[in-house]
Amino acid sequence: MKKSDLKRILSVACALTVIAAFAACKKEDETTETSFADITPTPIPVETTTTPTTTIPVYSGPLPSSDIAVTWSETELDTPVIMYAAVSEGEFLRVRKGPSTEYDIVGTLTRNQQVQIVAVTDSSWYKTSDGFYISSTYLTQAPS
Repeated sequence: MKKSDLKRILSVACALTVIAAFAACKKEDETTETSFADITPTPIPVETTTTPTTTIPVYSGPLPSSDIAVTWSETELDTPVIMYAAVSEGEFLRVRKGPSTEYDIVGTLTRNQQVQIVAVTDSSWYKTSDGFYISSTYLTQAPS
């Protein structure tokens, strides 16, 4: 037997195998054919949650003058200093009427927003040029 005859026999055998496999698949498809009308939908429970949104006013100075009586001591700086809000991206730094979290919020600063500091209180809060207060914990001398 020649090499070319052997190749032809193998080619025919491969072709017959493919045809037989295709015929078997076709026959299986005919016996298991299902229409969408035969399928009963199964409800899937879906749990939805809503995230409350909060609107925070952004500090855009100057703000109205403070109406709080000063009951703390503060030291004025020789020259005003520019400082930057050191908060995470998307967070806000609250500006308050007095040097404590007990005072009302009058505005907010965004990350790296500049503010001019004119005094420091005995409780380590900074007074802004607008007369409001920001915790020294969240201000830096250089942008972050």
